[in-house]
Amino acid sequence: MGKKKRNILKMLLITLCLLGIMLFVVTAAGVRVPFIEAYKINFKHNITGISNMLGVEIPWEVQLYLDDETVPTPKPTMVPAEEANALEEAYGEVEVVETKEGTTELTVRETVKPAKNENVPVALSGASNYKFANLGDRMVCVSETMYRGYDGKGELLWEEVIQMQNPQITVRGAYVLVNETGAKKLQLYKGKNKIFEAECQENIISADLSKNGDVVAVTEKKYYKGEVVVFNKKGEMIFGWNSGSYNILDVAISPKRKVAVSLLNTDTGADSYVTCLDVNGKEKYKTDIFKNSIIFDVEFNGEKLNAIADDRCIGISAKGKTSWEHSYDGKTLANYDFAVNGSKLLLLESGGVGEIVVVSAGGKKYEPIKTGTMPESVNIKSDYIAYNNGRDVVVTNFRGKGVTRASCGADIKQIHAIEKGKIFCVYSSSVQVKKPVRVKN
Repeated sequence: MGKKKRNILKMLLITLCLLGIMLFVVTAAGVRVPFIEAYKINFKHNITGISNMLGVEIPWEVQLYLDDETVPTPKPTMVPAEEANALEEAYGEVEVVETKEGTTELTVRETVKPAKNENVPVALSGASNYKFANLGDRMVCVSETMYRGYDGKGELLWEEVIQMQNPQITVRGAYVLVNETGAKKLQLYKGKNKIFEAECQENIISADLSKNGDVVAVTEKKYYKGEVVVFNKKGEMIFGWNSGSYNILDVAISPKRKVAVSLLNTDTGADSYVTCLDVNGKEKYKTDIFKNSIIFDVEFNGEKLNAIADDRCIGISAKGKTSWEHSYDGKTLANYDFAVNGSKLLLLESGGVGEIVVVSAGGKKYEPIKTGTMPESVNIKSDYIAYNNGRDVVVTNFRGKGVTRASCGADIKQIHAIEKGKIFCVYSSSVQVKKPVRVKN
């Protein structure tokens, strides 16, 4: 009889396990079914009665379960951590409601409703560490492990896994260049689609591309002071040029495949000039030397060239002549940005006070715009600028007129103008599209 009792007990325990699994699946899904709850209690009664009738001794853990006839309290709905952080960043602290399950207190976050017609924030872990760029009416961004695209509402369009060391992102026309700095890899995309992936022989210092998809990079070069390499949009290296005398600081490539190289001579100070080559190595022009000036960024506007130095901004013609230049007048260049049409925004700082200077494609310098606090981020389009003033996004024309604003609930790390009425804001762990409106004085 002892063996029979043990077999019956095993059967009972197996039945209990199967019932437990079924109930767990149902209750874990958040479903309350009165029939199942009543059946569960009756089943417990039957198991107890059968055990008593057969004289089977039930283990105390099982007996505790059989004696428990309470109806489980539904678990509170929790807002996922990333979504809660995104909501907090955009709208401030969310309301907290206390509830209890047994003797353990749980904190439940209520979903915060956004203002009417406002896009909700989208969670993005480590958002402030991403590099962003405007691709038409969309945004693209990269981290060391991901390439992402967002639409004009700030909603994710795609994400592609990548492996990049300290990646940079550049957009020209429909093409997107993602390249490592301090390592060798670069990738060319057209929107979401990868066109090619290539590796330079040496570590990349900086890179650029043309609107036709040609890629140029400055790399380290053993026994030299840098090398310039050019890839066509098939990923084939079509040009290489070494510098043995002067340090290569930056490079740019025009739609007609002119390659502009910024060179630094440190023999008698810090003097810069720009040389321009074609992809056959023939020199097109060499600019005058800019004394005590370090040209660290060059960018083509058509076949004309914009140059950004530590002490001035320079316009260079298609023949290599200086068309115009504007000094920073002793102020420090804190940030800058280029528009597609060649206009430039310079954020200058002096004694903790910031001002924005806009220079048109033709070299016209507008009156400085006082910013109050120093902006974290600035952005320029063909006929307007955007910057942050603390947690406010400010949009104006080049003269600082026609001001519109949008307030954010978190510290702004980056801003990017998608269009005049939409600003893509980057917070610490989320992104959001804000719509600035005119503020009455």
